[in-house]
This record gives sequence, C-alpha cells and structure tokens, in this order.
Amino acid sequence: MDAGCPGKIKSIQIALEQNNLMFQNIVLIILTHTHYDHTGCLAETKKRSRAKVLVHASEKRCLEKGITSFPRGTMWFSEMISKVGNSLMVSKSKYQPVDPDIVVENEYDLGKYIPGAKVISTPGHTSGSISLVIGNEAAFVGDTLFNIMPWNVFPPFANDIRELLESWQRLIDASCRTYFPGHGRPIPLRKLKISYEKRIKRINEKL
Repeated sequence: MDAGCPGKIKSIQIALEQNNLMFQNIVLIILTHTHYDHTGCLAETKKRSRAKVLVHASEKRCLEKGITSFPRGTMWFSEMISKVGNSLMVSKSKYQPVDPDIVVENEYDLGKYIPGAKVISTPGHTSGSISLVIGNEAAFVGDTLFNIMPWNVFPPFANDIRELLESWQRLIDASCRTYFPGHGRPIPLRKLKISYEKRIKRINEKL
C-alpha cells in the first residue's frame, strides 16, 4: 500500500527486511491516493520490484504528471496550511511521475493477490481515494481516516466532506475489525462508528 514520502526508500527496505522480504517480493502497489507523501518512493519502488501499480481513474493523470494539489482544509489550521501549500509550496506537491498498470473506478477484485480482498472507492479526501478491504478483518484506508487526535478520526484535509462521510458509511458497512489509516494508529470499528455518528449529528444540528 502506497509508497511513502520522498527520500524514504531505505525505510521501505528496512521494513521489508524485518519481515524477511525483498523488493522483488512486491507484486502490486496500491495507491490509496496520489499525494506526494504516499507516492514519494513509488518510482524507485516500482523500478526495484517491477510491481504493477494500481490507481483510481480520477487520479491517473496526476500520477502520470507527478503532481497532485493539496486538498482543502476541514479545520481552521488545516485551511491555512492548504492555502499556503497550494500557493507557496507547489514543489511539495510534486513527485516522480509513474505510469500506472491498473486503473480502477469502483470496486475491483483482488482475490488473485489476497484471498477475500478488494479495492473500493472511498472519495472525499481526494476524488480518487480508494481503500483495500480484506474480508471483514482489515481495511487500509489511506487518508480517508486519520488517527492523530484521540477523540476523532476525521481527516484535517478533504476536498468533499459529503463524499467523505458517504465513504465512511461504506467502510462501516464493510464491518472490518480494524481500519489502518495513512497517519496514526489502527482504528477499531467502534471508534469509526462513534466518530461518524458525532459528525452526522453536528451536521444535522446546523440544518
């Protein structure tokens, strides 16, 4: 899943070695989305492993160009970061371009790689955000969820909050035991449900 920040290829190598693996053992790289902190080592990882790269259709062009803009902020501090990022830190949005091998739109069966696994579309953070769901055991969700703050898993950045909450409902319906975000510790299903209910209640109170 994903390929980390630029300059972190050594960290990927160490993680592989700790699990008695090599780059050649990687056969598929699934991009939850194409922000630089998830694609920074993609080109090098693909070169070393010769693995296929899977991405959502709406971010295919970004991956081929090697640049994806910062998403909108969902909180006051992240709104400021987003504005500064898209105006003064454009270089931080860039990464080495990669041509994808597999382009998906909605659900995509990954059973030939992992029994019971599939990719589902979970937009909101970005238009092409996707998640890897493995049965009802685990879901790898990229930045659709964050687990940095103990009281909430709502991401500080999202381009479309309505779509994001629909994706949360889709993840809840998957009924996985554990959700693995791109940032922070694993999230149990109960915490995701509580965060979703609080966010929906807040929205309804504003209506």
